[in-house]
Amino acid sequence: MKEYKVMSRKNRFAVISFVFLGIAPVTAYSADLFGDSVGVTYWQGPYAGVHLGGGLGSAGSLTTGGTVVGAHGGYNFRAGKFVSGGEIDFSSSEIKNSSSSESFNQTWLTSFRARGGYTFGNMLTYGTLGFAYGPTEYVKSGTKTESSKLGWILGGGIEAMIAPNVSLRGELLHYDLGSSSYSDGAGGNVSLNTTSNVIRTGLNYKF
Repeated sequence: MKEYKVMSRKNRFAVISFVFLGIAPVTAYSADLFGDSVGVTYWQGPYAGVHLGGGLGSAGSLTTGGTVVGAHGGYNFRAGKFVSGGEIDFSSSEIKNSSSSESFNQTWLTSFRARGGYTFGNMLTYGTLGFAYGPTEYVKSGTKTESSKLGWILGGGIEAMIAPNVSLRGELLHYDLGSSSYSDGAGGNVSLNTTSNVIRTGLNYKF
């Protein structure tokens, strides 16, 4: 079966290194420029931003992969060095698999999540957990079936305040949309469990 081309292990490592380790020099520079107070006093309040990245996953026995791009927003509460809050996001997705006989596509993803973390100077490390929702399309032998599923999402990341009111983040998110039933194109059904691991970077502005 000819599958959608996904990133090799070497390329996946390069992407992860770029997203997470690439924040380090920017963080060090901003800490020198603005001081430790940037990472403490500027986390409180509402924010909005944009993000982009890529994902790898599966739909049953199919391997899926592709890019994501979108926007997010939320609110942070600060108590000393601890930061907590909530976030909502929306991503247009190209995570898919296709061959001559069947194809699977996640057209978009959204999530509603709680976040909590700890600040180190101008850097915030955090974990996140919540609900995920997204539509999927499966085509087998010329028959297309669509399904929308509510699932869960778990992840974590690093966010650095690079200027007053501006932050840069890198994060890894695991989506699990559960199982859905699709037509197999021959009068029967096939059940596919949909999961994705998304690595993305984002730029935020705090109001």
